[in-house]
Amino acid sequence: MTRLVPVVLALLSFTGCTLIDQRTFAPSPEAKAQPAPPPPPVVIDRRTALVTIDYTIPSPDYAQLLHAAVRAAESRDPEVQYDVISVLKDTSDASLGQERATDVMRAIMRDHVPASRIHLGLRTDPDLAASQVRVYVR
Repeated sequence: MTRLVPVVLALLSFTGCTLIDQRTFAPSPEAKAQPAPPPPPVVIDRRTALVTIDYTIPSPDYAQLLHAAVRAAESRDPEVQYDVISVLKDTSDASLGQERATDVMRAIMRDHVPASRIHLGLRTDPDLAASQVRVYVR
């Protein structure tokens, strides 16, 4: 009888417990999956452009601004390298972007900068309203 008392007490202490089954680990119907946070914006280039030519109009007049910027950059470092990057909304206008970047390169070369110090590039940015040509120095 003395052995029966601890067993009865142990059984009585588990009366408030529930058994473990599939419902224990199933999510409650009220719990809904939280939407994934939006991905962080992709940064095309962290550098600040020396000049940004925006093509919201077909033929922007950038010659004087570009000339002044190139002269200022050349006065600081006569061996400065230029990255002329055409930034487009998508690749469907790649040939036009290439042509515009080449025109900007020729404008820089008119300021007596050798072609070996000018590097052309093409990038896409789906958030862009109008295509651009950006000139960076390195």
